[in-house]
Amino acid sequence: MLLISKTIFAPAAWIWPMVKPSRQPGIEEKVAFLSNAVSYPVKADRVEVLETHMSWVFLVGPRVYKLKKPVAHLLFDFTTIDGRYKNCVEEVRLNRRLGGDTYIGVEPLSAVARDGLTLGRKGVPVDWLVVMRRLPAAAMLEAQIKSAAVDYQRVMAVADLLARFYHRAASVQISGAHYLERLRGGISDNYRQLVDYSLPEDRVKPVCDLQMTLLNKNSALFADRATAGALVEAHGDLRPEHICLTEPPVVIDCLEFSRDLRIRDPVDELSFLAMECEKLGEDRVGKILFEVYGRITGDEPEARLVAFYKAYRASERAKLAIWHLDDDYHERRGPWRQKAMDYLTMAFNYGGSIAG
Repeated sequence: MLLISKTIFAPAAWIWPMVKPSRQPGIEEKVAFLSNAVSYPVKADRVEVLETHMSWVFLVGPRVYKLKKPVAHLLFDFTTIDGRYKNCVEEVRLNRRLGGDTYIGVEPLSAVARDGLTLGRKGVPVDWLVVMRRLPAAAMLEAQIKSAAVDYQRVMAVADLLARFYHRAASVQISGAHYLERLRGGISDNYRQLVDYSLPEDRVKPVCDLQMTLLNKNSALFADRATAGALVEAHGDLRPEHICLTEPPVVIDCLEFSRDLRIRDPVDELSFLAMECEKLGEDRVGKILFEVYGRITGDEPEARLVAFYKAYRASERAKLAIWHLDDDYHERRGPWRQKAMDYLTMAFNYGGSIAG
């Protein structure tokens, strides 16, 4: 495992130069600069460029650089340099909890008179980037599942990492009534969004109605977990593509822009990961996760609790999939719609498994 000792983390006390660049480069110019291998302090023959909803990601030799897009949402605002800087700092802070030294720090993208753009503190910052150590693609859990080459000993190690993380985490105090209302609100929002995006109501409504019935029928189970202090500030987006089965294991890309969305029951978060693995055709990972979690924490959740969380998160993933219709090309809309329908089918099957 490659270790990089030099830290380029920009602390909150970093003072920006008072001089402003005569011309503010646009996102296209920044992406073009960062797409060129000669722009970086590390040796690389090429740059692999990836685009996500919120960022541009540049894979350069042993490192990864992430540039936030100047976009806004109900939960975040990245339209200003200051907003993007603060989010970068928060992303590094939060991800070091489970990602350790994979998250190297935050580095400025600066404008230098007559020289254009440069990485580093020379010049005037015009943007900020999260800098990471590049992880081996073949060691990612998603890749191992797809290639039918899962290293289950390493899965046990990541299960141990997660269980100890939850066990050490401070409890977040939420009343039982508030937690139930939060889950009911999530079910209702999933229903509205899925129907608004023209998914068949006769497919959406039974899924959401079943979850609401199960929640109401077992309300004491969920309320008691909240009042007992089971909820913690967790990862928030625990998917197979965010888990690297190296030694030691690494978990990356937590949901950094909303603390509220990170507050979860650990059983909810592990159920979500198990569900995503099952969607890829792998059900043994989930069994290992809960076996190790129960042994370390003493928390052995009932099957109906796990099934509900799987159904609830599968519906949420259906909603997130259908949102892609807003920004994807027309000819690629079909796969997103089908993906949403596949998640709905999973949600219904999970709910049906405990409906009796």
